[in-house]
Amino acid sequence: MIPMKRFALYLFLFAVLPLALYGIYVQYQTAMRLTPEIVNTLVEPYSKALSSGNQAEAYRRFTSTGFRKRNSPASYLKAQEANTAEFGKLLGITTRKGDAFKSAGNLFSGRRYYQGNMLYRYEKKELFVVWEVVREDDEFRIDATFLESLEMLSPGIY
Repeated sequence: MIPMKRFALYLFLFAVLPLALYGIYVQYQTAMRLTPEIVNTLVEPYSKALSSGNQAEAYRRFTSTGFRKRNSPASYLKAQEANTAEFGKLLGITTRKGDAFKSAGNLFSGRRYYQGNMLYRYEKKELFVVWEVVREDDEFRIDATFLESLEMLSPGIY
């Protein structure tokens, strides 16, 4: 074999392939272990708080420090009122069928988060919303939400 081809083969076998397999393993573990925990400790209680009209508790208990720095309580409440006016009463929030939270991050900032696809069921409409979830004080919290439409993500408060 030509030395360059041999080097490429060894690079693939001993660097690329193990990293790819490790990435698949991490995503599998996240889906199997963390998704149920995020659903039970964040998605369901957040949905119940919003559905029952307790937006202040939802903001305080289920949003991250970073989310609260970017969005004041007044702007959060105003956005929730606008959502209710446009889409009707929130009936519930669930993960989209077959979707699991995925591990994600930013190499340059060091920020680690989990991303999940949510289905918001309102009286008048269903919305697909992407959540970025972080672990803070050993609890999962919503760090950002994005409306998914036409293969674009639009930041907003949902």
